[in-house]
Amino acid sequence: MRDAPGEPGAFVAVLEVVRFAPLRRLIGYGQADALMHQLGERLVAHLPAGEIGRIGRTTIEFAFMATGQDEADRLLRAAVAPVQAPVALDGTAYDVTVLIGAVDASGRSICDELVDDAARALVEARARRCPVAFAAPGDDRGDRTAADVVLLRHLRHAADRGELQLLYQPKLRARENRFTSAEALLRWHHPRFGTVPTDRFIALAEQAGIIGRLTDWVLARALADQATLSAAGHRLEIYINLSGQLLADDAFIARALAAVAGSAAPIGFEITETAVIADPDAALANLHALRAAGIRIAIDDYGSGLSSLAYLKQLPAHELKIDRMFVSGLVNSQRDPLLVRSSIDLAHALEMEVTAEGVDDPVALSLLRVMGCDLLQGYLISPPVPLPALIALLADDEHQRAFGAATPMFPRQPSARIRKEA
Repeated sequence: MRDAPGEPGAFVAVLEVVRFAPLRRLIGYGQADALMHQLGERLVAHLPAGEIGRIGRTTIEFAFMATGQDEADRLLRAAVAPVQAPVALDGTAYDVTVLIGAVDASGRSICDELVDDAARALVEARARRCPVAFAAPGDDRGDRTAADVVLLRHLRHAADRGELQLLYQPKLRARENRFTSAEALLRWHHPRFGTVPTDRFIALAEQAGIIGRLTDWVLARALADQATLSAAGHRLEIYINLSGQLLADDAFIARALAAVAGSAAPIGFEITETAVIADPDAALANLHALRAAGIRIAIDDYGSGLSSLAYLKQLPAHELKIDRMFVSGLVNSQRDPLLVRSSIDLAHALEMEVTAEGVDDPVALSLLRVMGCDLLQGYLISPPVPLPALIALLADDEHQRAFGAATPMFPRQPSARIRKEA
């Protein structure tokens, strides 16, 4: 710990340049190394007592001084904009995006263990789609790691022991005022640990390389549940969240295509904006293969990631889901309605339907209808529910009619592709 409150101490951090591999191949390794060194110089210039350690192919290890994590967070966030300003090399400017993971050294000598902690924080920054993240305090590392190891051991057998469950959160089609699709949400309830936070066990599954096996179970369960839905007289598209790790995994994609080919049930995958970063070529090829097989693709949490319009245009998606943080600000913010409306218009221009997540307020629902949003999802409409409750909800016409169909102020004719595929 620090010797006294407010006394400066060292922080160790790792900066990563997002989607740098394609640019490195384009400009050559010499230019790429020069770009990385320029970023390192910018870091030193914008951080107190900044010191650069190792510079890798896509990462920079560095240290700096701050009086505590709050100040360290403020300093790093302030440094992000100048660090990722366009980099000029031989008269050409290159745009870069950076993420930073950091850890409080707390009076310890800077060593590889601290760098590893900062690298784990970098993984969290990617997962949370935020520019800066901090590792948990070093004193908790042993207990935290031991607890994760125990959880992982139990997670490997959770499906066989019947501890996993799918909940379904339906999406209301705004114009028709009926449920046409739902998102499958994985839950793990352990008899001793209770309900384990989804973000935590999914991160563990990704780190341990068992996310593919877990997603195989989700897909098989969703297909079986759709058979039950069909027997009850309901046809519903089920969307499954797909880890970015699996997009470039040809073996998983082959299993998914085979599973869906053996069923007439409509299936979709939800991916985040940043899901194709690790291996764009393989990920995009697999997304096109999924789409060609009739599997619908939705871009989840739009607006919270790091993609550009040019990047968005490459994704063969049918649906764009606006992140809940923008939807929640519709009622109280002057800016968020403009961002939501522009996102809806952008998606329609790209021939995609739009889902608004986090619809928890009647006023927000009305505004989204007026803006031409296609699908609505949130606790106001329905929380995530088990399959029997979903079947009851689909049979409850009064529940769906209760939301009422507002007359749009800005009527939109759906594109030919949307009319065909809806």
